[in-house]
Amino acid sequence: MTKSIVREALDVFVCVEGRMNHVNMEDIIYVEHNSRTIFLYTVKGILYIPYTPLNEILRILGGDYLFQCHKSYLVNRIYIERIDRTENCILLKDYLGTIAVGRKFKRGVLQKMHYVGGETKV
Repeated sequence: MTKSIVREALDVFVCVEGRMNHVNMEDIIYVEHNSRTIFLYTVKGILYIPYTPLNEILRILGGDYLFQCHKSYLVNRIYIERIDRTENCILLKDYLGTIAVGRKFKRGVLQKMHYVGGETKV
């Protein structure tokens, strides 16, 4: 399977099995790694990228929008509604769901979101 991911400014081009998909960075809600496959959740749907490590996706797409909050998840900071420290999860805007925050990543998440005590609303 041929795959390729390229980012130019806010444009992301994902080529999987000969099909080129265009995604805007601001349209990516979160990225999940499961069963050796990347699931790129966007406002327009889900893109599947087989056999790509999550850290490679983060390296290519950069850390200006996305950051790692769990060993299996990257989240786009513009879709974060709130961080729940007691439940260790991120609540996404517009009821798009929740993303787990791993113990190893909790401090980094709070720093990236400029946490200032209690629950933070972004």
